[in-house]
Amino acid sequence: MSGLRRVALITGGSRGLGAAIAGQLVQQGWLVGLLARAGSELEMTASAVRSEGGTAWTIEADVLDAEQMRQGCTTLAEQAGGIDALIHSAGILEAVGPAQTLDPVTWRRDFETSPLGFFHAFRAAYPYLKQSRVASAIALVGPGYHAEVAHASAYAAGQAALVRLIETLDAEELGNQLPLYAVYPGLVPTHLILNLLDRPEGRRWLPRFTEAFAEGKETTPDAASEMVAWLLEHRPPELSGRLVQALQTPEILELRLARIAEENLGRLRSR
Repeated sequence: MSGLRRVALITGGSRGLGAAIAGQLVQQGWLVGLLARAGSELEMTASAVRSEGGTAWTIEADVLDAEQMRQGCTTLAEQAGGIDALIHSAGILEAVGPAQTLDPVTWRRDFETSPLGFFHAFRAAYPYLKQSRVASAIALVGPGYHAEVAHASAYAAGQAALVRLIETLDAEELGNQLPLYAVYPGLVPTHLILNLLDRPEGRRWLPRFTEAFAEGKETTPDAASEMVAWLLEHRPPELSGRLVQALQTPEILELRLARIAEENLGRLRSR
């Protein structure tokens, strides 16, 4: 597929994992549309992509605003000639502490940014993805998708909802040549995580993150970026609708594809 002009829309593309994934994709010949609310950071990331010889467009939009997402996707598709992939990297973790003490507006935004944000992005990009012969959609999933995260109730619930949404949309798209994947990147020192370490309430109520960094358990964005790029390139049907651990190398993952399908792994399940 090296000769194709492929365009990826990346939400949360101004920094962190979104920016790292953009850098990985442009190295492989992708053109990227970077979408986020922050204009200055967006332009800085786009400029960095362009300085490396890549092509990047910026879209200022809130993933929780369906109309802004529709307009953003339309503009990107017109400028770039289509959209071949959606990568949802937007996420927020601000509501920290016992649930009964949290501001409902902040709690709701933490919860909605991942699942509802992906729904808005997928819905807006869908007409263009369906026109592509190499279409796929990927959502980055954070801690909480498989277990509780006490004192981050909104964020944790949102991650579980996002995984179930990927499973459900994949079932709806079965046979339509539009695979969807959820990717867990591991503990990456993104702005979202570092913000917790800087805030007194984060250190008080979520000490597990401080302890993990103290023990050297963090990882770089490279594994997630490489996994996303591999999924977009190969679009393995065995993994569609499933959660993929980025810390597994693509080479190892390929060896496990048959087992994953046979044992129905990578699904959100109750024990």
